[in-house]
Amino acid sequence: MARWLIVVLCFSFALAQEALRPPAGWEEIRPGGAAVCSDGSPWRFYVSRGAADRVIVNFQGGGACWDGATCNPQSRLYTPRLQLQDLQAGQGVFNRNNPENPFRDWTHVFVPYCTADLHWGNNTARYGDLTIQHKGAVNARQAVLWVFNNIPNPQNVMVTGCSAGGYGAIMWAPYFMRRYPNASVVQLGDAALGVAPASFFPLASAAWGIQGALPAWVRGLEPGQLGSNDLYQAFAQAHPNRSFAQYSTLLDEVQIFFYGLIVGQPRPTPEIAQQWVQGALANLAAIQQAAPNFYSYLAPGTQHCIIGRPEFYTTEVGGVRFVDWVRKLVAEGKPGNVAPPR
Repeated sequence: MARWLIVVLCFSFALAQEALRPPAGWEEIRPGGAAVCSDGSPWRFYVSRGAADRVIVNFQGGGACWDGATCNPQSRLYTPRLQLQDLQAGQGVFNRNNPENPFRDWTHVFVPYCTADLHWGNNTARYGDLTIQHKGAVNARQAVLWVFNNIPNPQNVMVTGCSAGGYGAIMWAPYFMRRYPNASVVQLGDAALGVAPASFFPLASAAWGIQGALPAWVRGLEPGQLGSNDLYQAFAQAHPNRSFAQYSTLLDEVQIFFYGLIVGQPRPTPEIAQQWVQGALANLAAIQQAAPNFYSYLAPGTQHCIIGRPEFYTTEVGGVRFVDWVRKLVAEGKPGNVAPPR
């Protein structure tokens, strides 16, 4: 029996190691130190080298938690340790073999996510007997500094991310915009519309400890009032010559699920979905009114995220393909707003 147990444990360990092995062409960077996942396991990031003057920084998604109930590992609401399924799938912007990929010959920096705090946190939180390392900002800063140290004079920088990574892209884009005043730096959030009641932001901000992630040169930022619409408005106004953008479907099932969870409805209803839609459209309208350098692409359907999926190349709304819209965002900074008729 003991021999069989050893065999099973060795096989499980081998599978775990295989799951953390990046595909060919990706280099693992181990910053060490305080860079950890929510369960205290080591955190790493990954680089696929391409053009020295063009870089895409991609923040991974993977849920979030903010109290004892949502951070309970049984909730399965967040990724507690490294996962590389995005790299291993090799779809969307990760597909270097697709000639339509605007980033196929760029240097690609992939920032994994396993801290349940939108890449914003620097706090060791204790929820009863449970300890969670909300160290997303600590980790993200290591990847950001790597870019600064290894790509001193880029011509183009794209800062993007899906879901929780979309919020990471919002928070960290201004750092690249300030560091590279002569480069074309654009931001694209994917499925990160930030629909939540105002009471949620003080709770989450305190749990995650986000103060250190906030760009110190941007005025008017209060940790307890940080919906994505607040950040977009503040950042776009602070960097009026740079472009910010957001993609989402109009009935994103994951964003609706988390909205329902936040407002106390863990099983979304049609009413919850409608509330989320109204909130999403209101957020976008408020940002666009306050910041003319912000653009959005809305697609029909319920799909969550697009940048790492085949739909990156096939989605089309009003005669505008998403991949072409992204290409225009990168090349011109003014792709316009796209939405299906309602």
